[in-house]
Amino acid sequence: MSDLPFRQSCRGLVLAGGQILLAEHRIGSTGTVWVGPGGGVEAGESHLEALARELHEETGLIVTDDHVPQLVWVQTAVFPDMCADGYQGVVNHYFLLSVDQFEPASGVAAGAAGHPEREGIVHLRWWTLGEIEAARGAGVRFSPRALPDLLGPLLRNGAPSSPIAIGL
Repeated sequence: MSDLPFRQSCRGLVLAGGQILLAEHRIGSTGTVWVGPGGGVEAGESHLEALARELHEETGLIVTDDHVPQLVWVQTAVFPDMCADGYQGVVNHYFLLSVDQFEPASGVAAGAAGHPEREGIVHLRWWTLGEIEAARGAGVRFSPRALPDLLGPLLRNGAPSSPIAIGL
C-alpha cells in the first residue's frame, strides 16, 4: 500500500426521462469506456462545486439548486500508473441528478483547458438501461463495470438512503 493520497473525483449520473447521459473516454490506445461525466476535485473545491464545474465543462449543463445532486455511490480504485502524478489511485463520488433532457455540448471554448476533447472525451450520448445492457453484452465497456446492475435500482427506487461502496 502506498503512502500517496487518492485523487478525489466527482461524476454525474445525469438522468432525464429514464435515460442516463454518459461520456465515452479514450483509454490510451486500447479503446474506450463509457462513464458518467465528471472529473477531479480541484484545491479549495467542495465535491458539489467540482461536480457542477465538471458537468458544465463536459456537457454544458448548469447545475442549479433545483437539481439537488445526491451522492449514491463511492468507488475507490488503485492505479499504479497514477503514482507519477502523486496519487495511488482515485476515489470517484457518483452523484444522481434529475434534469430535463438537453443536447450535451461543452460549456467551454474549443481547445480550452477543461474542454472535452482535451480531456479524452470522444462522444456524449443519452442511453436507456436496455441499450446499456445490450451494449455490455456486445463487449462495450462501462465504468463502473456493473453499471447496468447498479443503474436499475436507481431508476426504480431513486437514491439510496446512504452512499453505497462499489467496485470497479
